[in-house]
Amino acid sequence: MEKKIFFTDLDETLLTREKTLTKATADTVAKIAQKGHYIAITSGRPLDSVMEARRLLPISDRGLFYIANNGGLIVNAQTRERIFESRLTMEETAYLLQESEKAGVHCHAYTENSVVAKSQSPELSFYQRTIHLPAVITDDIIGALGQTPPFKCLAISLEGRDRIEALRDSLLPWAQGRVTLICSTDRLLEMFPADAGKGAALKRLAEYLHVPLSRTLSAGDQDNDISMLQAAGIGVAMCNGSAGARAAADIVTERDNNHDGLVPYLTSFFEC
Repeated sequence: MEKKIFFTDLDETLLTREKTLTKATADTVAKIAQKGHYIAITSGRPLDSVMEARRLLPISDRGLFYIANNGGLIVNAQTRERIFESRLTMEETAYLLQESEKAGVHCHAYTENSVVAKSQSPELSFYQRTIHLPAVITDDIIGALGQTPPFKCLAISLEGRDRIEALRDSLLPWAQGRVTLICSTDRLLEMFPADAGKGAALKRLAEYLHVPLSRTLSAGDQDNDISMLQAAGIGVAMCNGSAGARAAADIVTERDNNHDGLVPYLTSFFEC
């Protein structure tokens, strides 16, 4: 059997709006794993949050990979081997935090297992409702990071997309070639190293596993999924996704994430 890889985003793609898995979607993913294909959970979430969501999947760790932090980290779920890492520098992190604060936009960084922020703001509380990481609250975020810079920073505005797009646009001249800035939802601005990204991670893992890109299928719903949708042999965007994601995909689902939108395409591609 020629192995294939299923690269899947979590929120609003594989998972329902209630952050669960439908039975039909769970059963289909289980069949893909049982046939010996690879599965790569590919998310903007930090690793601990990806691993928390992974518990919903009725599969073993064999053939499972975690791609966290928008492609900044690739981990073999079975062996815990870190196949690839890319982090912001401390200088980049400090600049992103500083400029976000100047713009009046919440921005936080990460340790390996926590969020690091200046206050328990409404934005941070909103984020923690989905990403169940503890928070370190401190006036000195850089100091709290110690010697290990984060994989990414995240800016959040509860007032809608205009504020984070304005912040992104103000950062673009400085960020060119060093930091990628992408709105992953209308409230979240992802900031991560230019050599990361979901598309780059897809290519790295496919090469590592010696699987041609033609035997890869990716699924996503937001602008931070675009590079992954474009890199895969087949890119499937959710009909509930952003206009950019839908335009970048080879296929747009007929049904949304709450109604097993991926199931027909997974069944066909993986012959299950």
